[in-house]
Amino acid sequence: MISAPSPTVGFYSALQNAFDHFNAELFAGKLPPCLLTLRSASRVYGYHHAGRFISHQGAQMDELGLHPGFFTLLSAEAALSTLVHEMVHHWQQHCASPSRANAHNQEWARKMESLGLMPSDTGLPGGKKTGRSMDHYIIPGGVYWVSCQNLLHTGFFIPWMDRHLPVTPESQTARTSALKDAGIEYAASAAPIEKLPAEINGKLAVYRPAPKKPPPREPLKCPQCGSKAWVPPHTRIICAGCNVEMIGKPTSQPELADAPPAEI
Repeated sequence: MISAPSPTVGFYSALQNAFDHFNAELFAGKLPPCLLTLRSASRVYGYHHAGRFISHQGAQMDELGLHPGFFTLLSAEAALSTLVHEMVHHWQQHCASPSRANAHNQEWARKMESLGLMPSDTGLPGGKKTGRSMDHYIIPGGVYWVSCQNLLHTGFFIPWMDRHLPVTPESQTARTSALKDAGIEYAASAAPIEKLPAEINGKLAVYRPAPKKPPPREPLKCPQCGSKAWVPPHTRIICAGCNVEMIGKPTSQPELADAPPAEI
């Protein structure tokens, strides 16, 4: 009797199968192996870290990290697009010309677009295509979209979902609506969170992120030279260069939980 694979093996096998599929169909099988990891310490979708791990024999291995919470919130197409986003970094590291100053350079952006993923710092049409912190959106009917459908038609799915959401479901809904308003629309699979009940055995099925408290400082600005300063509430200071009082209406920082995070 063959026993079912352990949850760990099942989860990581699914991710490896997706990596192998996209490597074959989008990168002609040229990408070297990497170590796929799941990390939820930050709210970024994913990241690529060259040479992060080392073996006992001294061999180095790149890390391709993914936030498991977004597999709960996003459609399979959207979640797997993060995997390919990071695979483009992996491609550039080993097959092209990575830049130390900016991982999201023009070469990276051109490769992303050629694969059907449009780089955008806002995650929406019209955003900058290069920069230190970048997002992307799926080009309907593009190379990635077709390849992803090929994978999903094999019955592929991620077997486990993180119950602790990195951002609010409403922020993802707003993002989808913004893309639709900009003319980017496609019939993606349903996000797993849409199928989950609100409670399981009397407990919440998923946990929303706690709102972040605004920092205990307020922005002030010099009305003459434009210099800025963050100070404790109700603090009054003088701009040393202009000898005038800095002004500014106290504002609060937007909560990270209500804004889509950028990828690195």
